[in-house]
Amino acid sequence: MEDIAGSTLAIGDMPLSTVIAGLAVCFLGGMVGGLSGYGTGLVVAMFVTPIIGPKNLIPVISVMMLINNASRVWFYRHALEPGLVVRFSLASVPAAYLGAEFYVRLDSDAIQGLLGAVLIASVPLRRWIATKKYTAGPVTLYVIGAVFGFLSSLILGTGMLILPTLMGLGLLGPAVLATDAAIAVVVNLSKTVIFGALDALSLELAALALAMGLCTIPGTALASRIVARTHIRLHTALVEGLLVLGGLSMLLRAFGVI
Repeated sequence: MEDIAGSTLAIGDMPLSTVIAGLAVCFLGGMVGGLSGYGTGLVVAMFVTPIIGPKNLIPVISVMMLINNASRVWFYRHALEPGLVVRFSLASVPAAYLGAEFYVRLDSDAIQGLLGAVLIASVPLRRWIATKKYTAGPVTLYVIGAVFGFLSSLILGTGMLILPTLMGLGLLGPAVLATDAAIAVVVNLSKTVIFGALDALSLELAALALAMGLCTIPGTALASRIVARTHIRLHTALVEGLLVLGGLSMLLRAFGVI
């Protein structure tokens, strides 16, 4: 099988040690995402990119994150904010289609750098918004949703754009995790259909991604138990710390440092 960049894949020939390591990485990724609301795709991508090729990464991660986020919605379902999910999704899904159309021909390094800077700036911005008792109006939510949907079809880690927005709206702890996950379910479902229609997602890759997603569920379950026993201020600090680290990693990746 060949990826859309033309390199040969040999998924069926992977040694047992690679398969076991992949299971462990997906479990770890599920736990990271379950704790922070983001990071699952970033953790898993570091392991699977050399195996499946960079151009197959976004379609595969889309399927995996569909499964992962669906499990997160279930574990945190009591804190879900359905209204916010609907408003974000109305803008995110059409934008995700446009992003997918550009996926195979657009260099994402510049976007990675810009997104990294935005994510780092989002931490002090979220704290400033909290002091102003700011509530985002419908237009703001639609704009952020559209940006998220478009970029999610091009690069990893765009779920971090939703986190500071939800936290700026006053959502914390399980409410952030549940609502962020539900938005991701809708967008990743649409991306799975779109990439399949664009012949960027084969049945073999979809099956691999499905298995990866199932492996993240135990990690998400463990994370939900940890979050239930974690003070809300500690959890908020964890999310903010991961936002900064994720932004720095994107900047370093954009400049070719990593």
